[in-house]
Amino acid sequence: MNINWKTRCCAVWKGVKKPVLAFVLALTVGGIMIAVSGYNPFWVYYQVFALAFSSPKNVASVLAQATPLMFSGIGYAIAAKCGLVNLGLEGQMLSGAMTSALLGVYLRGLPLIIHLPICILGGAAAGGLVGGLTAYLKNRFGAREIITTVMLNEIIALLVTYMCNDPFRAKDSIWGMTEEIAVTARIGKLMKNTQLTYAIFLAVILGIVLEIVLKKSTLGYKMQVIGQNLRAAQTAGIQVNRVFLVSFALSGAMAGLCGAVMILGVNYKFIDGFSDSYGWSGISVAALAAYDPLMSVASAGLFGVLKAGSMILNRMSSVPKEFVSVIQAFVVVFVAAPRMVDSIISLNWLRKCFRRSVRAAGRGGKT
Repeated sequence: MNINWKTRCCAVWKGVKKPVLAFVLALTVGGIMIAVSGYNPFWVYYQVFALAFSSPKNVASVLAQATPLMFSGIGYAIAAKCGLVNLGLEGQMLSGAMTSALLGVYLRGLPLIIHLPICILGGAAAGGLVGGLTAYLKNRFGAREIITTVMLNEIIALLVTYMCNDPFRAKDSIWGMTEEIAVTARIGKLMKNTQLTYAIFLAVILGIVLEIVLKKSTLGYKMQVIGQNLRAAQTAGIQVNRVFLVSFALSGAMAGLCGAVMILGVNYKFIDGFSDSYGWSGISVAALAAYDPLMSVASAGLFGVLKAGSMILNRMSSVPKEFVSVIQAFVVVFVAAPRMVDSIISLNWLRKCFRRSVRAAGRGGKT
């Protein structure tokens, strides 16, 4: 069987070209900002990637940083495939985290094989309910999900802050946090004295399952049709509102799992302000993965390298770790503006500037 590898490679490159170029441009802009701050960007980037893989413990740190991003990235990608913008990942993540914490604290006397799944599923259900609420508001009242998700983020953030500072605050604690969860509700560590847990396998498995659902199932076909052409989907008789509800529920459930695995595997309690913008970071992860669930796993790994490497470098030098957030933001900007990326890459703007300068010089010479 003759296989045209060149054609296949071109097709693959066409699919990943814009996200890859967006990431390279984001690194470039981030490098410029690092240079303006007084640091050598080449040295910083080299140290970040070198330190991230300098020891088994550092590799574990990379994977630990990537694990929550896998869940949130997959969550955003699922909604995006259906043409939805889920900016409520942070709130859905917090709701899942608080639910898992309460189930882990107040459900006692259960064996690990029962208690842990209940806590994990509880976190997913809480996130899914918040996502489903957004879809209901969109279907029933025509509320735009961009607005409702952002507003729900603030409401949920304030609600969980109240919960961990008043009714569920740990005894004798001056900080906003719950009691520690039971041992039977904890996710095991893959490596001692690290934050890497078995939750990473759950993220990879869910990425594969949801990829298959999108590519091989009727539901996935309907989601992609709606995402590409809403009117065509309605004309074809697809129940758009139902698909919206399922998509948002799945997206919210993945965000809820992101919070659940952080509580059950890392913190062992809900701590006010524990989130390192895991929900918001999922947008960058999904954007770099071209909104593909399985590729979001790999994309999260790349951001895990940047996060872990920058944290290690920050402990060894004065280079701020916040430059990773700048890179994440510019990834979203460049992915959301493909024409700008195409313009930059094609250098048409440089040619136009050159031609204008030549014409201006010519006019000056004549006069």
